[in-house]
Amino acid sequence: MTAGLTLRVGGLHTIAADLPSFRPTHLIGILDPAMPEPPAYAHAPESRAALVMRFRDSEAGMADGPQEDHVAAMLALIERALAAPSGRLFIHCHGGVSRSTATAYTALVRRNGVARAEESFADLLRLTNKPWPNRTIVRHADDLLGAGGRMLATLDGYRRAHPQRLDAYLRLHRRRAARDPVYGEMLGVASWRPPQRRSRRAAEEDSA
Repeated sequence: MTAGLTLRVGGLHTIAADLPSFRPTHLIGILDPAMPEPPAYAHAPESRAALVMRFRDSEAGMADGPQEDHVAAMLALIERALAAPSGRLFIHCHGGVSRSTATAYTALVRRNGVARAEESFADLLRLTNKPWPNRTIVRHADDLLGAGGRMLATLDGYRRAHPQRLDAYLRLHRRRAARDPVYGEMLGVASWRPPQRRSRRAAEEDSA
């Protein structure tokens, strides 16, 4: 059953199509604290177990950023999805790039085993388009899963290879939002903060 878990990652701009087409048995939604729930949640809610988390996409240790208890709650739902026959887990945040991809990476490592973190990240790259997983979520997951730094090392290697990827993605969304205000409102682009990253020294201490 574990090997049969299927995942999909999306954002607020794809969820209206994703829910009816993917038909998840389990859903993890990650929204900013003040972001309304998307109307798409009304589609067949009885068909899935759902967990909606509220925290900002921060890596700077902010109080309203991801905390260990958030990741523990997500892992609990991931365990339920893994135990379900033919489990189908849909994970979304706002843009489908950072918080959701970090959570999907966590689910893949839990499915495949911590010794296969690199393989799990390769699976993530096949599931998503140019992801930038939130490092704080991955750090908490690495600790909770007992990965011994394997998850972080794989993520950090990817980031070193693609240092401009997040900034380019944010520019893309902001330009599209400027042309299409409905799109911008859907993703909450106006409330996006500049990327908040931990210092290089703090990141190195995490990986030590």
